Amino acid sequence: MKLTERAGVLCVTTLFAGFLMVALPAAAQAADVQWRPTYDVAMRWINFIILVAVIVKYAREPIKDFLKLQKSDIVSELGELESEKARIISEIKEVKTKGAENRLHFQELKDRLISQGETRKQQVVEQGRQQSAIMLVEARRKMENRITQAKAGLKMELLDMAIDQATVKLPSVMTAGDTQQLLDDYMSSLHA
Repeated sequence: MKLTERAGVLCVTTLFAGFLMVALPAAAQAADVQWRPTYDVAMRWINFIILVAVIVKYAREPIKDFLKLQKSDIVSELGELESEKARIISEIKEVKTKGAENRLHFQELKDRLISQGETRKQQVVEQGRQQSAIMLVEARRKMENRITQAKAGLKMELLDMAIDQATVKLPSVMTAGDTQQLLDDYMSSLHA
């Protein structure tokens, strides 16, 4: 059927239905009152059938096209979501792998730092031992130097005390011959 023929059939159907709606209620009112509920139910069914016929006749193709479009949109959206899901799963796997690698690298770094710390500790201990040995040698040298200086100072004091006592006692003990003998010994030591 062509579009004009369809429109003509629709107009005739609509006019007939309109006539029934106008004519039948008047006849229904003149007749028995109990017929009204049956009339209302029949008219509801007629209206429903007309609505379904109009929807099937004119809206079927647009609804099919709309549903096909929605279907293709949903399928493409599902495909995008699946690819996004696969991408996210692969990223999660990468993150887990990198996390395991980082933990391994961290453990290696920790072990290396601990071994370097132990080595450095041993070096520091050895340096401390060497410095303490050097300090002990230096302290001994200083002590020996002080002892030597103290001995020399003590000898000088003893010498001074001996000279002081000798100057006090010798003039009374020494004679002129002893003095001459000391001078001769001194002069002979100078010539030799």
